[in-house]
Amino acid sequence: MNKKKFLALSCLFALFAFPVLAADDALVTRYLNAANDQYSAGNMAKAFSYINIVLNSYTESDVPGNVEVMGETIYYAYLERIRDARDYSAFAEVKEKLISFPFLSSERVSRLVKIVNTYQADSEVLRSAGVASPSSASGGSASNLVELQLALETVRKETTEQTLKNESEQRQQLLDTQRSAYETALQEVKSATGSGNRLLLLIMLALAGIVFVVFLIVVVNLVVSMRSRKSQDERFVETLKAVSQLANMPAPGPAFAALPPGYEHVGTMRLIGSSEAATGLPPGPATQEEHAEFEELANKCSELGRQIDAATGRKNNSKNVSELVYKMSHELGYGQYESTLFFMVAMVYDIGFLEIDRNLLGSENLTEEQKYEIRNHVKQGLAQINFVPERYRWVFADGILMHHENMDGSGYPEGLEGSRIPYIARVLRVAESFMALISRRNYREIFDKESAIEELKTKPGLYDPKLVTILENII
Repeated sequence: MNKKKFLALSCLFALFAFPVLAADDALVTRYLNAANDQYSAGNMAKAFSYINIVLNSYTESDVPGNVEVMGETIYYAYLERIRDARDYSAFAEVKEKLISFPFLSSERVSRLVKIVNTYQADSEVLRSAGVASPSSASGGSASNLVELQLALETVRKETTEQTLKNESEQRQQLLDTQRSAYETALQEVKSATGSGNRLLLLIMLALAGIVFVVFLIVVVNLVVSMRSRKSQDERFVETLKAVSQLANMPAPGPAFAALPPGYEHVGTMRLIGSSEAATGLPPGPATQEEHAEFEELANKCSELGRQIDAATGRKNNSKNVSELVYKMSHELGYGQYESTLFFMVAMVYDIGFLEIDRNLLGSENLTEEQKYEIRNHVKQGLAQINFVPERYRWVFADGILMHHENMDGSGYPEGLEGSRIPYIARVLRVAESFMALISRRNYREIFDKESAIEELKTKPGLYDPKLVTILENII
């Protein structure tokens, strides 16, 4: 039998035998190993082909964890090759497969798909401008790539200049119209009254009066704000004193030198991402050494809270959020120990921002990758809680990782919903958003407390309605 006949028979056999072989564990394992070998050898196209054969052997709900992890890794590596080579035909195949295997669309895969989509759109812009795309440039040389980049930059520059020119013309037309209307109105007033100078004087006096009133309002608001801040500081210290008295411990000073030990009451909490049985908090400190450990943890959380506020530019945010969490937990019936532990988690829930570039935290216009970096602060924070004793660490992990999860599952990083979100994460979500609404931000107006509560109520998909009601009762 010659080679051509053998090849034809082999293909025919594969065509009819594949449905049976797909269910064969040994064959699936062999293809999985082949995909891994090709990936290790850097042959991403072959690795992509083999892993698709493996994935086709399962339904979406039956895909093993190791297969899903390897599939996501190969898809990401293959997309990197496609991005560098601008291979849009291969890219179309990957996107088609991602529709069949949506569970492979991790954050980094989705981000890379967006980037290649952008490159493809740029290529189409170049073609519409009469410039060859990177894939058609002779030999893919560096000089051709530079020419293409320059051509694309020229098209963008011309578009931007035209847009700015149009906006400038529109602003000038509006300014001319306003000036003409003002002059016409002034002439009509002078003609009607015959006393233009007197009217102008009255207008100036009125404006001066308005400026003076505005100045007084600003001064009054500043004084009220300073008094309110002082009052908040005093309430904060008083709260800590009351907590310490209940636990028969020395009252903490302004430097937050200690936090109280706990009582025997234990509230029910959930583990990270768990929809199974609930778990309780660890027992409160009982021995002298455990009390000292708890106090040291409180002091460390207080110091880190100040560092986080300095990095994010949100003055007293950690203190204000932690005080709200403490009061809401008490209102819900949690004991002294549980409420105090939640208080400490709230001091450091944004610890991940210490690893983010501060220039990004103050920027208004961010790229998709920069937005992803900022959102990644919840995962960055998990790497920074080694200072927390082992038995309390999972409570801190719940608050730090999950405080941006939403009740309807639209949050991040895991998209949890409802009761799957731990209590500490849900109460942090409410308290943090409330403080953001009533605090100064560069991108919006300040809400009063009542308006802020009403704003939270309009979004039950984001916030736990029960916790919003508890917050309303407190304020």
